[in-house]
Amino acid sequence: MKLKRIITIARHRNGVCGAPFDIVLFKDTGNQGSRKFAILFEPANFCAVLDVDKLAAGDIAFGSNSWRGDDYEPPLRQAVRMHHEMLPKDAPTDAVPELDIQQLLRARRQVAVVWSIEDVQSLRPDLTDDQAWEVLEQAYDVHDCEWGFTWTHLETVANDMFPKQRATKKE
Repeated sequence: MKLKRIITIARHRNGVCGAPFDIVLFKDTGNQGSRKFAILFEPANFCAVLDVDKLAAGDIAFGSNSWRGDDYEPPLRQAVRMHHEMLPKDAPTDAVPELDIQQLLRARRQVAVVWSIEDVQSLRPDLTDDQAWEVLEQAYDVHDCEWGFTWTHLETVANDMFPKQRATKKE
């Protein structure tokens, strides 16, 4: 299995004095590609992975909604480590790191072009914020480096996902 995208990371603990652990919400690839969450306890090899949609439907059965933690653990722990490194030392454990994207990219000698839901909605004003976000995520997932990430690409993905309602002729 491969991680497609980390959605969010949060730090927790079991009660006031309990063992700390990290939760990672992510998308994966492959035939079973879906949104999953992982619970990572501090000792290595203590990782549980569950499918979010199956969990929401009440499925917690072994073999049905259980995924090999050892397949996911190395990249998940790396993402958690990077997340914690970005936080100031005195930040609360549940803080979301503030990123200077341009500074991070410069340090890595990289560039990026950012698209937003407003860009999608400029093409398709009928889409809600959530629908526009779905379009952006799908456009990112299916874009081709040879053709690029363009206005045409965004519009094609939006129209595929949310076909425009055709006006009916009045007779």
